[in-house]
Amino acid sequence: MSIHESADAEAAVRWWVEKLGLPADRFMRSTIKRHGVATARRNTGSDYHGCLVINVPASRELYWRIEGLATEIFAAAGGTGSARG
Repeated sequence: MSIHESADAEAAVRWWVEKLGLPADRFMRSTIKRHGVATARRNTGSDYHGCLVINVPASRELYWRIEGLATEIFAAAGGTGSARG
């Protein structure tokens, strides 16, 4: 999980554990994002639970499949036909 330093990382992990029904030991150590003074953050308060990061071992082929699906969805929607823009 990636979370801002001003948030409660432990409470956020507990929130994700409850929502996903996973044991807490499945979570790696949280990455703490430093606060930039000039940044106007909208994700604050009790509703902010960090950003969940999912790592999939040996995920190259899965990534290619997802990229292909996204390309087809963009093309069907009249987009550029490229997932990258």
